[in-house]
Amino acid sequence: MSPDDTSSPQGPGDAARPGATNIGLGGALRQAWVGYRWRLDAELAAAGFGDHGFPDGRVLRLCSKPGETTISHIGRELGITRQGASKILASLTERRYVTLTPSTADRREKIVTLTPRATDYLAAQSEAARRIERELRTRTGDEAFDSLYLLLEALGGDEQPRMSDYLQSARSPTGPFYTGE
Repeated sequence: MSPDDTSSPQGPGDAARPGATNIGLGGALRQAWVGYRWRLDAELAAAGFGDHGFPDGRVLRLCSKPGETTISHIGRELGITRQGASKILASLTERRYVTLTPSTADRREKIVTLTPRATDYLAAQSEAARRIERELRTRTGDEAFDSLYLLLEALGGDEQPRMSDYLQSARSPTGPFYTGE
């Protein structure tokens, strides 16, 4: 394809851009997400958290909010069953990130509490994310970095649903994002 062919996933003139590919915006966003996660995982492993997995960070952030967090609440937030949330929390408990205690309000429910290890993990994750962002800003320059944020805001502005709402809706036949899968 020629650089001026607008049927290409690239825009006109993109072929001259170093590292330009024909994967299109969606593919580039997915590839960037994988690259970001890979770097974040490497930073966390270097900080002593090589045992983390998906969706540990999200669950730990849910538990770090004020108030009591229950297994059922985590399941609702992730758009999964209570049993699915229990499996995730059993793994986090085994790896010493959370403790589970019976609820005084409902004997069937358990309260999830972060351990100091989980607090250290969240701090290391935040610092690693800031370090990666600083490195990318230095590497690309302020103007390019700010332009990236403009693009991301154009794609996912305030009117977009939260990720958990989108995922839950995509699974529900009555949801606006149902995919039928």
